[in-house]
Amino acid sequence: MVSAFFAVLLIAPISLHAANADTWYPGEGLKQGDYYRYNVCWTDWHNCSPLEIDLWVKNQTSDGNGWNLEMLAIDGSNMQKGIVTIGMITPDPTYSDPNISDYSNIFKNTISWLDAFSTKVSQQTLGSPSWGRTGSVGGQNVATTGKASITVQGGTFNTWILGWHKGIDNQIWIAPELAFPVKAIVYTDVTSGVPPPDYTLELLETGNSKTEPKFLQVSSSGIIGVNPKCQQSDMVQDFVHDSVTTDSGQVIIEYRYSPSNPHNGCPVEMRLSFEKQFDQSQKYSNIQYDIFTVDDQGHQLDSVAQDLGKSALFAPVGDDDITINLKGTPPMTHMIINVLGSGQEGSAPDPSLSGFSKIEIKTQEPFSSPSGGTPQPIVIPSWIKNNAKWWHDGSIGDNDFVKGIQYMIQKGIMKIPTTQPGSSTSQKIPAWVKNNAGLWGSNQIDDLTFVQGIQYLISNGIIVITS
Repeated sequence: MVSAFFAVLLIAPISLHAANADTWYPGEGLKQGDYYRYNVCWTDWHNCSPLEIDLWVKNQTSDGNGWNLEMLAIDGSNMQKGIVTIGMITPDPTYSDPNISDYSNIFKNTISWLDAFSTKVSQQTLGSPSWGRTGSVGGQNVATTGKASITVQGGTFNTWILGWHKGIDNQIWIAPELAFPVKAIVYTDVTSGVPPPDYTLELLETGNSKTEPKFLQVSSSGIIGVNPKCQQSDMVQDFVHDSVTTDSGQVIIEYRYSPSNPHNGCPVEMRLSFEKQFDQSQKYSNIQYDIFTVDDQGHQLDSVAQDLGKSALFAPVGDDDITINLKGTPPMTHMIINVLGSGQEGSAPDPSLSGFSKIEIKTQEPFSSPSGGTPQPIVIPSWIKNNAKWWHDGSIGDNDFVKGIQYMIQKGIMKIPTTQPGSSTSQKIPAWVKNNAGLWGSNQIDDLTFVQGIQYLISNGIIVITS
């Protein structure tokens, strides 16, 4: 009897702990009608630029092994909606509509990332001292670090905190009753400097609706100033992949772009990696760079950094993913990837890694105009934006700006759609034209809107174009 009594004492605490333990995996308890809305960022998507990702469980797949989600991504002025299919054992996407594929990849690497450790068939326990190790060099132990009541826009939740420490605390807050995390702040693994975020997320709203929630009752938007006939990026089936070494021999630039044969004036997605010459598996961090387009004589036509109002583009962990509007020269666009050096964003770069590489992009002519005629080109060197801002700010006068634009059009440096000229007049420049120039110089309106102001000046004889 004594032996039996002690056996009960030994067994009871273990059984009690097991009964109260919470096992959890991403996607657990997900059911039809559930919806989640998040603010999220991921370093491989424009250096962790914030965006909103919303999802609603529309129905089960026909084979019963997955869920069809309606997903909406609100990425600045770009709004994309489509169907994403995820599995039930792990919520990794198995299919996504082409226009939403990049955002489903962000979902995979942020909202559902913990499925690398815990799945339906291999569940981890909340409270466990170890879930596994991160994939970085010397992988850190992912473990439960405590409990906390946390308030986010989506509500207040009693959560378990998963985390690890490598120079800084990485934390993911999990409410056992929810299928996905409440909040997360995870940092990249860098060898020097302050680690930038690898990804962040915060729950905005969650609930269940039998019908499509109101926030999803929208349509995908086109890209401002872009022909709707432009091809979508497809980094799986329609891409060019290669690598080049900078002229200084310091950096290998691995690049991938899509579409493989874009039309001029259409978006091109570029993924760049800045790799070490002695070991391409290692990448340089904090790379400052720019992408130039040049003509056949090597004259600069465009700077992507200047188009964005920046002095340089930035790759904090040696990778960048950027979409540019191709301002090329069919049948071949000459593009320069110019590494300015290394250093924190906004600082003067250390030029020891500086150098440039040239790549050629096979380019189709712009799409025809809606009327079926030959499209009229718009070519505006990016440095003209500085002139537009200076004119708007009063640093240069009306006469200087008009003469400068007139000269550039006559010499073919700047190309705009043909405009019927008017007779010379002493008419003043309307305030809206000057205001548009300032907005364009600050990247708040597109090239076409700015050009409409220039066309007005030509048609009213304020700018006189002679052959």
